[in-house]
Amino acid sequence: MSEYIVRAHGAPTDPAQLLAGVGSGAHVEYLAQIIVNTLFIAKGHRDDVTLTLVLEKSGDYSRALSIPGDAFGSLGGLNESSLLEVIADSLLEGRHLAKEATVTTSLGIRVAATSFEHIARDRLAAGKVYLLDRKGQDVRALEVTGDAVFLLTDHIPMPRKLGKSLVRQGAIRVSLGPVMLHASQCVAVVQNELDRREWM
Repeated sequence: MSEYIVRAHGAPTDPAQLLAGVGSGAHVEYLAQIIVNTLFIAKGHRDDVTLTLVLEKSGDYSRALSIPGDAFGSLGGLNESSLLEVIADSLLEGRHLAKEATVTTSLGIRVAATSFEHIARDRLAAGKVYLLDRKGQDVRALEVTGDAVFLLTDHIPMPRKLGKSLVRQGAIRVSLGPVMLHASQCVAVVQNELDRREWM
């Protein structure tokens, strides 16, 4: 079982603002690309993967949307607009959540009013966590066993202080190579590495 936790620093938690952000400076359309590249494969989906998107541009608390590959229902299509509608609908259901409260939508998406840092600390206490960082160990030389958790950010770099704090708490820096990739590409590369290890 693997999990990808993506810090979406520039993505708004307000559903209307999210949908209005398509094609604008927020570039929220990348969220749909991350969903497709993390959870879907040809003629199916990954039932052993969970994707958690942490949207941080909020008037109160960040919202973490956890989409488990083995539990979600029909997402209404793989096109960008349908997937962004799913995110917006989930945010709407979680709009009045108190801090650290959660709700599960009809599609099986868990919405929590919590921060990226809080989720990362929680996963660090439970097992191995890998922080994507260009200066980290090569993913091809890394032994990934058990339930792997991968932390990454959107197009806005993770604050250096946050990265250092996560490493002090036990996160392992891992690199996907010399070229900086989009978050949606990163999850595809990591998952391919995991697939190949099971295949070989």
